[in-house]
Amino acid sequence: MSFKPKGQASEAESAANLSFVRKHLLMIVGGAAGILVTLFVMNTLFDGSMEKMTGTTDWQNILLVNVLVGACIFLFVVELKRQAIRVLLTVVVALLLGFLVTFVFNLDSAERFGQGEFRVQVVSDAEPTENDEVDLEYNKRRGGEFNKPNVVSPVSEIAWTFAGREGDIVSLLAYAKNRRSDVDLLVELRDVSGAALAAATAATETQVEETFDDLVSTKDAVIEGYELPADGVYTLYSRPEDIATGAVLSEALSQSQLAFEALLLGPIERVNRWGVWIQDAITLILLGMSFAIVFRAQQFSLGAEGQLYFGALVSGIIALNSPNIPGIILIPFIILASGTAGFIYGLIPGALKAYLGANELVSTLMLNFVATRFFEMVLNFQLKPADAGYVASEKFDVNAVLPVIVDKTQVTIAVFVLAVVVFISWLLIRRTPLGYEIRIIGSNLRFADYGGVNSKRTIMLVMAIGGIVAGLAGMHLANGIHRQLILNISFNLAFEGVVVALLARLNVLVVPFTGLLYAYLRAGAQFMERDANVSFEVVRIIQAIIILLITAEALVTFFQARQKRADIDEEGHSLVVDPDAAAAASGGDNA
Repeated sequence: MSFKPKGQASEAESAANLSFVRKHLLMIVGGAAGILVTLFVMNTLFDGSMEKMTGTTDWQNILLVNVLVGACIFLFVVELKRQAIRVLLTVVVALLLGFLVTFVFNLDSAERFGQGEFRVQVVSDAEPTENDEVDLEYNKRRGGEFNKPNVVSPVSEIAWTFAGREGDIVSLLAYAKNRRSDVDLLVELRDVSGAALAAATAATETQVEETFDDLVSTKDAVIEGYELPADGVYTLYSRPEDIATGAVLSEALSQSQLAFEALLLGPIERVNRWGVWIQDAITLILLGMSFAIVFRAQQFSLGAEGQLYFGALVSGIIALNSPNIPGIILIPFIILASGTAGFIYGLIPGALKAYLGANELVSTLMLNFVATRFFEMVLNFQLKPADAGYVASEKFDVNAVLPVIVDKTQVTIAVFVLAVVVFISWLLIRRTPLGYEIRIIGSNLRFADYGGVNSKRTIMLVMAIGGIVAGLAGMHLANGIHRQLILNISFNLAFEGVVVALLARLNVLVVPFTGLLYAYLRAGAQFMERDANVSFEVVRIIQAIIILLITAEALVTFFQARQKRADIDEEGHSLVVDPDAAAAASGGDNA
């Protein structure tokens, strides 16, 4: 019989206690983060008004979906642990760089003060002097447009003459034509020699609101109540004011703040915008799950696009040919059929890889092309109505459309389908023999073969299982979003699922969070472009910066782990690899 020294026992107990405390502390932090985000989203959606919330149709379902969003954040924190902080810091840095890019592109936003439609006028109670050689007459307006874009010789200044008598009291106005013109003007009164008698660069609030009805803002220029010194011809000179550097920087900062408010808060300002975020996230999470499952086995399949198209096609054909079947029967059948279609189309490159040694990257890309062209052929020649003016099928009957759970949005029961998919995927990867085989193949294929794993079968199955999830994504697009079959139904959305999977470190429980994050950026970009008038190119640059910075760490970790496994195999130090440890090194579930 042997006894451990008391010191060693106490150290082991202390380590166990510390691990226990850390685990529960992490759960508390994750739970708190999830609750805070849920409350923040609900508060922003309904402006903090409980009355407005309870008066909204389906508010309980909105709350339920946001609770699921909070649960995704909880899983993100618990699963990634310290890595979660690094991901969030990376997001913050990426957003700051995005703000800097937006600021640079907005440096020309102050130029609007130097261009636009304008009017000038000489206001006087005196009798006008008849003179056919002058440009202006008392109390008559004249205008044009300063620095009009895309014009060979734009007007940058005007010097228009008017005739006056000694003692005439005149007011000279230079103002924007309407509130849509932001041009900031100056005005001068010049004598016959060109010398400036008076000048102004602004108007007072009293002049704008009470004295002169034509003025638009205090940026307009007014010389009020000037007494002409002699009879003769005078000149009204006007041009846009020079834009100060401070104004340029201030305007760029203001526009950038407006743009980022739209990016960061736009998707949760109203329920319909929130719906755009959630419906996009559902598709992205399904696609991210598809790639994460396949990549866990170190199979670089990019076949989700083709599997998505086949899932959409099969679900669409069933929907168009089942008008009298109740939805309670038809919808589950459509879900099952689309998943089966994705399974079969995913099995093809799996079999080619397992038994013929075909490169899965090449085969899946080629099969994507086959699937999209086959989809287009069937849609064009079989499903498109004869009198249709564009390539699309008929609208699906209501019994074949995924039921909406939030009114005036396209947030459907796909939310619950997705929850089931995530749970089953977690069970598959973590709690089944097949999941163990997937992880061990992903860690070390040679060791898997040495240990008796049927790697050919596992490779086929993992690519086919990924196809099931991608097929469901196609069903969601066809029966939940578009509610008909259309050309380019995914708009290459499947390839963005790769980003979602890499952001999640291939962890199926983290994919929902990264899908929500990426969909939020996509939705925010739409509202940024719409609300802040930021060009599409700038929005795409910001997205690219965020994606590159976030994924860079995952890619480095992924390839470092892969190189380490290759070095071990070559040197023959060890073929025995703990699959869970290897999964952690490669960014897997235990990362």
